Amino acid sequence: MLFDKTSEGLVAAAHYAGLRHKVISNNIANVDTPGYKAMDISFREQLSDLMKTREAGLKMKPTPPTTTFTPDLNSRRPRIDRNTVNIDQQLAMLSQNAIYHNAALQLLNGKYRILKTALSLNS
Repeated sequence: MLFDKTSEGLVAAAHYAGLRHKVISNNIANVDTPGYKAMDISFREQLSDLMKTREAGLKMKPTPPTTTFTPDLNSRRPRIDRNTVNIDQQLAMLSQNAIYHNAALQLLNGKYRILKTALSLNS
């Protein structure tokens, strides 16, 4: 098996970060939409789904798992227009998520470099 649990986990982490980027971007785009509730996804739920799939002996799908979007409980109380998006918080989350995404991709790239080196030594 060329791809181990670590590789699968890193791929899942990159998918999760991409999906979360879309959710956070959507929150930012709706900062002025009356009644809009900020959304987020839970990495814990994503990881749990991945582990259940692995325990069942199923292979990870190449597409991100379906996700339940939940209101962001860390958001401020609603403004007068009932919008819960805190732009400063969303921008901080976006930056943090970008760092997380880049770290997952760099680690995955390192795993692939190791595999490429090992394969070139055997030829």
